[in-house]
Amino acid sequence: MRFIGKNFVFDERMGERISNDVIAHCHQCGAPCDTHTNCLNDGCHLLFIQCPSCAEKFAGCCSEACMEEHKLPEEEQRKLRAGRENGNKIFNKSRGRLNTKLGILDPEPSEKP
Repeated sequence: MRFIGKNFVFDERMGERISNDVIAHCHQCGAPCDTHTNCLNDGCHLLFIQCPSCAEKFAGCCSEACMEEHKLPEEEQRKLRAGRENGNKIFNKSRGRLNTKLGILDPEPSEKP
């Protein structure tokens, strides 16, 4: 079996290109992309896949809420982070982050009752 695309690696490289195939998608817009990044908001640091266009649009952050928080003065950011639960932050269906503590909900409504 031969690997294709880019393999995630657990060091500062975050990925090792095996072939030119791009088999992943941006977690924000869905465009073909295989670049892992950490959200630049110090209160988040979510690991996710982000295309160059969304990296520019969201200033390296995973959401508008994180981008707005990241723009605040450091002291205000610290106050917001104090006491915040920072459990497992994951993307759902490669687009929506499940983090109700920040008020960031899955953009695709759930069909569950």
